[in-house]
Amino acid sequence: MTSKRDLTSLPSLMVPGQPAILFNDKKKGRTLVVADLHIGYVYNQNKRGIIIPMARTAEEELLKLVKKLEPRRVIILGDFKDEIYGAGNPLTGRIFSFIKKMTAKARLTIIKGNHDGNLEDFLSKPIEIIPATGMTLELLEGIKIGLWHGHATPALDVMNAQITISAHAHPAYSFRDQLGTKITEKVWVKSKWREETKKRTHIIMPAFNPYIDGFSVDGEFFKKNVTMREGVEFLKAEVFTLEGVLLGTIEELQEERRKIEEKKETR
Repeated sequence: MTSKRDLTSLPSLMVPGQPAILFNDKKKGRTLVVADLHIGYVYNQNKRGIIIPMARTAEEELLKLVKKLEPRRVIILGDFKDEIYGAGNPLTGRIFSFIKKMTAKARLTIIKGNHDGNLEDFLSKPIEIIPATGMTLELLEGIKIGLWHGHATPALDVMNAQITISAHAHPAYSFRDQLGTKITEKVWVKSKWREETKKRTHIIMPAFNPYIDGFSVDGEFFKKNVTMREGVEFLKAEVFTLEGVLLGTIEELQEERRKIEEKKETR
């Protein structure tokens, strides 16, 4: 039987190979959490002149994962859609089609992100829409989890949960292969809150949308997007691949990047 201690570790919550978390909620049962779906991202990029060939949509990938894992509830941890205010045609049709298919398989909860303005104007029951301050739930083992998107300050009970989970920063790690090609992979970030009496875990989720790689965790842009970074041990945060392999801490990855840059300068 899984212990409470094991459940506070990131790999025990991860869906291997996927930017998703799976656990048993005490009230709602088997629950799948994903973040930054950004429905319409490719469409909006193409409108701006940035052409991205699309083989599959984010919502199709999520429906495929739901079919495989069979959760009773799906929580989208913010940025359900890509347009910041509302959703124009033809995206509204895509959204309604996705909602119909999803709610036939599982309950759907959306915690509002910074791209989810006016979400309530065109989505209604049975969709549960949670404010940007987030929500808490409890695992079967009694562990409290606090969920919010990450662009706004969470509610006090959310921030004080034993495990807190946010998104928004799109964590990734960029490196170059032997041929010098830049590769960016989605990653997880796990840190501890800065406290002396309690040991609480904070997790930053990668974007679920397959066309959003994210921002390298050893760079300044990622750091600026972690809104609660002063409250956690940011530099000691551990970085994991989607398969659960530990790459090192953010501080170690920053040091490795510095060494690589120094070698380039001396050539």
